[in-house]
Amino acid sequence: MAAAQPYRQGPDAKLKGWHVLLIMLGFFGVMFAVNGVFLYSAITSFPGEDVEKSYVQGLDYNSTLEARRAQAEAGWTVRAGVEAGTLIVELGAAEGEPVSTLAVTATLRRLVTDADDLIVALQPAGSRGRYESELPGLDTGRWEILIEARRKDGSLAASARKEVLL
Repeated sequence: MAAAQPYRQGPDAKLKGWHVLLIMLGFFGVMFAVNGVFLYSAITSFPGEDVEKSYVQGLDYNSTLEARRAQAEAGWTVRAGVEAGTLIVELGAAEGEPVSTLAVTATLRRLVTDADDLIVALQPAGSRGRYESELPGLDTGRWEILIEARRKDGSLAASARKEVLL
């Protein structure tokens, strides 16, 4: 059996400084190009803020909690859903509070974009406290419904946030 011959380099086959420079520039060039593609894709697909003035809303969070507690203490209940292309909202109030004279609006939102947001005004329908509105054809998926019921003087009687799966 023959012995293995050792590998011998030619006199010009040495790693020089400009070789290392080209290797480093190539490596970092590929890294910057890939990061640039990922950055462009991330910024154009989701801007990062789905609600206007989210910072201010965060600062007002305690007042939001206070309003929800006051609504619960007043006895207001809100139920919402979509049946056969119709948005249905049912309001219940404490004894003596009129529920069929309220101005009810609903904002339908996709959870990750504001491109499909839809604001509808609901009309009283059938039973006391039931409001309905026909909806245009909506894409399937998860939708968020923000409901506001206002009295004739413009004050907020009840509000709710519901999620539905279409």
